Amino acid sequence: MEKILTEMEINSNLSEAENTFTYKQIFKLLSDSEDIENTSLFDLINQSYFRDPLLKCFDEIEIGNHFKRRKNTIEEAFKLYELKFYSGCLCLLHSQVEGIITDYLIFKKILRKDIKSGKTVFIVISDKPKEETTTGLKRKLELAKDINESFSRLEMFEFDNNSNIKFHNERNEILHGSNIDNFTVERCLILFIWIDSIVSSIYKDETYLNSLNKKV
Repeated sequence: MEKILTEMEINSNLSEAENTFTYKQIFKLLSDSEDIENTSLFDLINQSYFRDPLLKCFDEIEIGNHFKRRKNTIEEAFKLYELKFYSGCLCLLHSQVEGIITDYLIFKKILRKDIKSGKTVFIVISDKPKEETTTGLKRKLELAKDINESFSRLEMFEFDNNSNIKFHNERNEILHGSNIDNFTVERCLILFIWIDSIVSSIYKDETYLNSLNKKV
C-alpha cells in the first residue's frame, strides 16, 4: 500500500487521486490481488467499486437527459481501458470532460446553448451589452472554476508538471490529432480520475442543494 500511496504523492500527474481514491478502495485492490508487488493504480480503474459508483452518478444527478446519456459513453471508455485500447479510451474521455463541464455550465445558467447558421454555439450569460460566444475548454474551465474546488483544481492542473501543458492544451492536441504520443495507460488513468472528481463534486453539490430546497 505504501508503494501506491508514494506514487500518488510524488507523481504530479496523479495529484487529484488523493481527492478521488479512498484508502478503502486501495486496500481492497491489494487484498484481492494475487500479485501485490505488481499491482498498481492502473488496476483500480477496472474494479467495480470504482466504476459502478461513478456510473451511478449519471443516473442520480438531475441536470438534464443529455448529461445522463453520457453514461453509455463512459461505459464504453471503461471497456476500451479494459481491452487496453488506450487511444480510443483517451479520446472518448477527453471529449466527455468538456461535455460534462458544458452540461453543468448550462444547468447553472452560466452558459446557454444556441444554434446560429446551423452551428451549435455556447453564449456566456451576463449583464454585459456585448454577447460573448465561448469556444473551447479553456474558457469553460475559467467559467467553471468558481463552482467548486474540483473545477478549480482542474483549471490549474498541469500535465507532467509543465505550465505549458494545461488540461485544455493536451485535450486540443489529442483530439485535433497533433499529439499521438500520449495514448498511454497513465493518461487514461488521469482522465478517469478527473471525470470521477468532477462528476462526484456535481453529485455532492446538487444533493446538498436539493436537501436545502426540501427544507424550505
